[in-house]
Amino acid sequence: MLEGGQPEKPAILVLSAGGALESEVLAGIEEEGVPYLVERVAPDGDSDAQRLARRAAARSSLDVGVGIDADGGVAILHDKLPDGVEGLSAAQPATPREGRVAGHNAARIVVGVPLMDVPR
Repeated sequence: MLEGGQPEKPAILVLSAGGALESEVLAGIEEEGVPYLVERVAPDGDSDAQRLARRAAARSSLDVGVGIDADGGVAILHDKLPDGVEGLSAAQPATPREGRVAGHNAARIVVGVPLMDVPR
C-alpha cells in the first residue's frame, strides 16, 4: 500500500544492475503496453539474473519480475511458478534482440497472450 492507503499501481518489477540491455528489456515491456517499475541494484557476485528475478517477482504487484545482472544476463519469473518457465532466461551476455524479446515475454505473461520465441 502507498501512503494514504492507496493501493500500488499494478506493474512488473524490474531489478537491474544497469547496462545497455536494460533499455531493450524495458522497450519490450513498453511495446506490449504493460506498466513497469525499475529498481537499480548494486552489481555484485550474489545478484545473478535468476535471483534478481525471484526477488522482483515476490515484490511485484503483478507477480512477474525481471532480473538483469551486471554480466548481461536476463531472467523472467512469475511468483506463482517457483521453478520458472523454460526459455525465459537468456544466456550471459544476452543480445539486444534477446533482451527485447524478454521484455515482450514478461509483459505477455501478464496479459495472457502467447510468448514470443527467444532468438537463438
